[in-house]
Amino acid sequence: MAVINANKVRWIGAVLGAFVLISILLNFNLLGVWAGPVMSMGVSESGRYIVSAHRDNNLILWDRQEKQWDTLSREANLYSAYFVPGQNAFLWQDTDNTVTAQTIDGEVLKQFQHFPTYGHVISGDLETYLSADEHWNVFSGYGDTKRTVLSDGISPSFLGSGKLFNLAIDRNNTFFVTAGVDNDRSEIADHSPLNSGQRFSKYGGVTLWSAVTKQPVAKLRGNSSKTHATISPDGQWVVSGDEAGNSITWRTSNPERRMRAARYSSGLYIDGLPDDLPDSDYFDKSGLIEAPRGVHDFTIAIAFIHNSEYYLRFGNNSHFAALFKTGSPWPVKYFDLGESPKLVTYASQYSRNTAIATSPEAGILAMGHQSTGGISVYQFDSDKLTLERVWVVE
Repeated sequence: MAVINANKVRWIGAVLGAFVLISILLNFNLLGVWAGPVMSMGVSESGRYIVSAHRDNNLILWDRQEKQWDTLSREANLYSAYFVPGQNAFLWQDTDNTVTAQTIDGEVLKQFQHFPTYGHVISGDLETYLSADEHWNVFSGYGDTKRTVLSDGISPSFLGSGKLFNLAIDRNNTFFVTAGVDNDRSEIADHSPLNSGQRFSKYGGVTLWSAVTKQPVAKLRGNSSKTHATISPDGQWVVSGDEAGNSITWRTSNPERRMRAARYSSGLYIDGLPDDLPDSDYFDKSGLIEAPRGVHDFTIAIAFIHNSEYYLRFGNNSHFAALFKTGSPWPVKYFDLGESPKLVTYASQYSRNTAIATSPEAGILAMGHQSTGGISVYQFDSDKLTLERVWVVE
């Protein structure tokens, strides 16, 4: 009879015990997220659910109330996680290019084949679907209904700029906004949005479009370099921020009038002054509040956080966010989002500014982390003007 080695038995038992423990921890979501960094995400209107697509193609549904999460797929398109406005349903695409709109309970509401999307949005009634490809072309619909909305050059692009061509649509399905790199000052009447033969895009900056006709309404000029823009839930405001530190607001009812936001230290630039004044005389500092050390006004993302009244501006390589009241040029407050874990705003990750998402109705902000698959979730209080981190998963 073979002699059983007691040490070997103890070693095997320890290994088996470790596997059992890990299984238990995983089942109860007590370990960190075993996924790559978040590339895109969306937050439900209620603020309870968050959907995220990760660099390693994981698709995760997070339940903020229960503090749990589930991996729904390991074959998700990186830039396809998006919550449907007004529904407990989200949009995503798999690596076979199937786009699915499904409820949090798994009921499929809509499903179709499409090209690999580099960002898409859909209206609450699921009737208006807009998507962008890697060349910054924009399309409406899918299948037999697909038609080109924007195709006006081969530069810039995702590969050329290292940035997504951001899309945003209002809750009323009135307008949508596109934003990439602002480098053209021509008028909207001078160029068609459909002219793929030219070299440089005339619509690479912030553009306001009709969600009904899919035609450009106005080119919203004034930004520089890589630019992110969004539209307010009620469709009345467009707000932008860029890597050069500019932030501009427009009313959709009067898009020709641009309203600059103040820089955090130097203040609000005053137009129309003579050229021979000292540099400091060109800036109004009357409405500034003290800016904390480490806040940056060169911007990686903009997001509404309370209905259409307040929005957040996220500084590149910074763990601070600035709160603005829509229509005012002055920062209202600065929020420290926490130095650890480091957030997606670090390391100039403009290709990941869709890893920041909000529910303006619920006052919820969700952000991916710099190098892990976890998220940080914050609750905004519009009465106290506070932003509290309520959940973090590393």
